[in-house]
Amino acid sequence: MSKKGDLIAGIILALFSVFYLYEAMDIAVFAGMGKSVVDSGTVPKVWGGCLLVLSLWLIIRSLIAMKKNPEQKKGGSLVEAIKDKREVWETFGLLFFYIATMDFLGFVISSMIYIFGQIIVLSPPGKVNYKIAGILAVVFSFGIYFVFVDYLMVLLPPGLLEDL
Repeated sequence: MSKKGDLIAGIILALFSVFYLYEAMDIAVFAGMGKSVVDSGTVPKVWGGCLLVLSLWLIIRSLIAMKKNPEQKKGGSLVEAIKDKREVWETFGLLFFYIATMDFLGFVISSMIYIFGQIIVLSPPGKVNYKIAGILAVVFSFGIYFVFVDYLMVLLPPGLLEDL
């Protein structure tokens, strides 16, 4: 990927991580078994912080490379950079869909759609096995739901499967 593409990706990721961190500050803290250093907002804040640090590093690295090699500044357009990273943008789209439908559809159905879509996005073109992707999506969605709800006692949104 060109350094210009790295710069654009770094800026977009930095903006997304700042938004993510802002939203993570509103996560309700559950008392649970008492006072603890780790609460329900700790992991999202750590992920957001790591994403921000890595995106800033990507920006800095691309700026340094562009300064060392000025003719590399001129490159493809923004459209070419987006087409070059199709999988990244489709993954972001799937993640936004996953987040937007979680409450309505529930964890299991949203996860099945997300996993199925992600397998298709990351499979080489023309080599997608829809049957295996569907089986993996169903098995992992129900398996993860079972582990989290029955063993870890984590409440996940049931959505349309609430009555089952």
